[in-house]
Amino acid sequence: MSPDRQKSDYFILAILGAITAGILFIFILLDLIGKDKPGMPGIRASDSTNVDGVLVCYTLFEKLGMHVERSQKALLGKVLSKIDVLFLLNPVIPMYEGEIRDIREWLTGGGVLICTNIPKGLHPFLQQFTQSSNSSMNPARKINSPINTAADIPAQHANLPLARDISKIYFETSNVIKADIPDFTQHKSSIETLLSDNIGSRIIKFSLGSGCIILLSDSSFLANGHIDKNDNAVLAVNLVSYAISLAENNNVVFDEYHFNTSNSQTGFGTLSKMLFSSAAGWSVLSLIIAGVFYIIYKGRRFGYRRSLENKHRRSKLEYIYSVGSAYHSAGANRLTLKIIYDWLRRKTSDITGLAPNASNSAIANELSRRSGHEPEKYKLIFDKCDKMMTQKKISERQMQSALKELASIEMEIFNEHRKHK
Repeated sequence: MSPDRQKSDYFILAILGAITAGILFIFILLDLIGKDKPGMPGIRASDSTNVDGVLVCYTLFEKLGMHVERSQKALLGKVLSKIDVLFLLNPVIPMYEGEIRDIREWLTGGGVLICTNIPKGLHPFLQQFTQSSNSSMNPARKINSPINTAADIPAQHANLPLARDISKIYFETSNVIKADIPDFTQHKSSIETLLSDNIGSRIIKFSLGSGCIILLSDSSFLANGHIDKNDNAVLAVNLVSYAISLAENNNVVFDEYHFNTSNSQTGFGTLSKMLFSSAAGWSVLSLIIAGVFYIIYKGRRFGYRRSLENKHRRSKLEYIYSVGSAYHSAGANRLTLKIIYDWLRRKTSDITGLAPNASNSAIANELSRRSGHEPEKYKLIFDKCDKMMTQKKISERQMQSALKELASIEMEIFNEHRKHK
């Protein structure tokens, strides 16, 4: 390889490498920008950095060594079978009947559901928790007290399950759960208050089969914008620790599916997430891009493009002529001409379908039809050869002239015939 050619190849490879690095940099930049998106306001998404999201709470649980995951699928039996504690915080999309049925079975089997609203249709008694806000049966009823204020934990409630190491908590609202009204008497054994402040009951537990529902009057203490206020972080840890102690295992899952329909992961979405959010994914992308550029580089054309046409640069008659030249060297001009002329007539009969002894006019007409030349041209050549074969002596000049004319016929007719086969 010449030095100039070598330098050219190195230059091309350097350009391909720079393009690959540039594309990867763009992908990484877009990925980082995507990670900084705050998410929709008012949504308790566990991957949102918005003040209403719960990413800080999710990360806190991870840092404490808890097994925490996000669910991007409908809450059906197959998904619930891998969940022990489920956070269902302020869902946007309502649950459909199949999910309600499977959640009910999951709860009676030992699951723990932490929620702010009881899913409609989950239980006849619990349905009262979500009825009209004007009803005295509404457990999370507004009370005339200021909002966005810190509330103290009274001494008489300091021994409740979630009040450990907590003296003051902060909620966005003053919603409380009224679980002490007469209609709840028959379910008194199933209801337990887990946290109360100087405003009222904030968190209660309702047993259902082997599992339970932990109902929050307000989930704002888990939000990014409030978890650092007062003892909210301690309350969050107490809540999840208590829920894990009630479950068989410690798989804690935050529901993301019911925030937005676009959150449900497709196969392509899962693959994209793996490619753009993991070291292995970036390695695969790098190899793919490098491979594509390598194929483009190796596939570039060098020199002039070779025609696909099958050109016959040499006449078949030259072989016959070389055989006849042996006779010519011995002075046998007539025999030389006879060998070549007879071969040409046989080949002509093969492609025209005429008999070898057909008249020169018939052969000339057929050759003219194939080549587009005048038939007289071919007839004169055949007549000339027939006349020479009747002479007593054929000079070398006559033989050479006849062979040249026969070769021209072979090039015009037979090569054209092979090209269109």
